[in-house]
Amino acid sequence: MHANIGVVVSLLTHRTQLLLDDDLHQRLRESAARRGISMGALIREAIEEKLPSTSDKRSRAFAKLLTAKPMPVEDWPAMKRQLVEDMNADGIGLLDPGA
Repeated sequence: MHANIGVVVSLLTHRTQLLLDDDLHQRLRESAARRGISMGALIREAIEEKLPSTSDKRSRAFAKLLTAKPMPVEDWPAMKRQLVEDMNADGIGLLDPGA
C-alpha cells in the first residue's frame, strides 16, 4: 500500500455519480488497469487536465513566458504605458502608468 494514500483520500470530500455507456466504461476500466490506478483516479486526472485550477493556469502561463523568445522593445516607456492601460481596462490595475 502506498504511504500517502490516506492523505490523498482524506482530501476527497465530495462524491459524484455519473453514468457511462458500455464503450466509455470499458475504455476507462482498461486504461486505469494498464496504468495501475483506480478508475476514480483516472477520472480525477482527466478533470484536472480539462479544468485546471487558476494557480495551474498561472503556473503554465508563467512557464510559457520564461521559455518565450525575447522580443525587441524599441520604446519601453510607451510599451509599459500600453500594458498598464490594458491592465486597468481589464480591471487588474496593478501598476500606475507613472511608476
